[in-house]
Amino acid sequence: MESFDGQESTVVALATPAGEGGLAVVRLSGPDAFQVAARVFEGDGFGSNPEARRAVYGILHWPESAPTSPNKAGCAIDQALVLPFKGPHSYTGEDVVEFFCHGGRMVSQAAISACRMAGAVPAVAGEFTRRAFLNGKLSLGQAEAVADLIHAESEHSARAAVRQLLGGLDDQLREIEKPLLDLLAHVEGSLEFVDEEEIVVPRSEILRVLDGGIERLDRLVEMAPAGRLLRDGIHVVLAGAPNVGKSSLFNAMLEDDRAIVDDEAGTTRDVISGRLHRAGSVFVLHDTAGLRDDPGRVEELGIERTWRQVAEADVILSLQVAGEKAPTVAGAGAAPVVSVFTKADLVPDATGVPGSVLLSTTSGAGLDDLWRAIDAVVAGFQLEEAVSLGVVLNERHLHKLSSCRDDLQRLRHEVDLHQPGDEVVGSLLSSILGGLGEVSGRVFTEHLLENIFQRFCVGK
Repeated sequence: MESFDGQESTVVALATPAGEGGLAVVRLSGPDAFQVAARVFEGDGFGSNPEARRAVYGILHWPESAPTSPNKAGCAIDQALVLPFKGPHSYTGEDVVEFFCHGGRMVSQAAISACRMAGAVPAVAGEFTRRAFLNGKLSLGQAEAVADLIHAESEHSARAAVRQLLGGLDDQLREIEKPLLDLLAHVEGSLEFVDEEEIVVPRSEILRVLDGGIERLDRLVEMAPAGRLLRDGIHVVLAGAPNVGKSSLFNAMLEDDRAIVDDEAGTTRDVISGRLHRAGSVFVLHDTAGLRDDPGRVEELGIERTWRQVAEADVILSLQVAGEKAPTVAGAGAAPVVSVFTKADLVPDATGVPGSVLLSTTSGAGLDDLWRAIDAVVAGFQLEEAVSLGVVLNERHLHKLSSCRDDLQRLRHEVDLHQPGDEVVGSLLSSILGGLGEVSGRVFTEHLLENIFQRFCVGK
């Protein structure tokens, strides 16, 4: 696999999805972008020093060095618009040229091949956004938001990604970092006067700043589950004894006959999943094998998978037939449980219990109540707060923020109990701020960038 080789080269890639379409965009970026473009495009005086941000119509053609017919018609690839951007006023911060040509695999691949013959090299996955980060156009959190926006499947996830792209996470990090940076400056300033009158930063001031940092980090870390739910969807698991109506409810919630429904116990022997877009979010529903004490060997494997799915659920629907007892799944996982009493149409004067939902998939009665109960659970996941703040935390963010939070707590403990000198406090503060810098990308390694940008497609 090709790898990123720095910013000295001029790279080219298709910036729109491959395949048939009305339009394809081929992007060049790098120090020789204008020169490469001038070798493959003719139109309205376009040359190696074009006017920035002025679209020009013309002919995209093979370069003179290409083994094609010397006449202009034989060399033509497509009619196209070209739009140049001069660095640093471009997406990548470099000179950029974008060709807008007709969609289709042949045209776009020919355009890329022509640019390569003219001196460009193929871009690797995420290279344009990586260059934007390295040139200071985006923070690392904003770069990750680009990938989240591309992969967004719901209105909420797209809104949150856009807000993070606009600097939402960076704003939160600055609120955490600024008091710590001010304290570090105060501490380091005191060390410069060791030969004169002693200046010591008051312990109460250090504790106040550390407590504030811990509190802000706690609030940020609490939103980590919301980031996962926005990216991956809200996983809702339907669980209960055989023949309580799990598959019927699964089909009714999806409004599609995805699961087989039959009176025979144990019909569902594996986990069946379906995705549903609702109220701005993605819900991933899981129909599971019925839970009972004496299953057959194959059915037992399905039940094992049920319990694993329950353990990973975000919301558990614990089903039982109205008026009957059934195995409970409450407490089997960390997720909130909604009790659902099914087949209410078959039980005269059926009643549930406080906080439960009584429904019939045959008549549809109670389905709205069920969704209201699920919405009440989801309201506690802080999705709206994450969307409004633009904080879509991933595992990397969570690991580093949690580590910094623990380090702040240990530093606070040392200051409170052992009163270490300002030199020790300053050293530990610098280390913690370095950790926070890894979240925004102020501090980074090549290994970190490789792990992040491998999520991206070629052309972004």
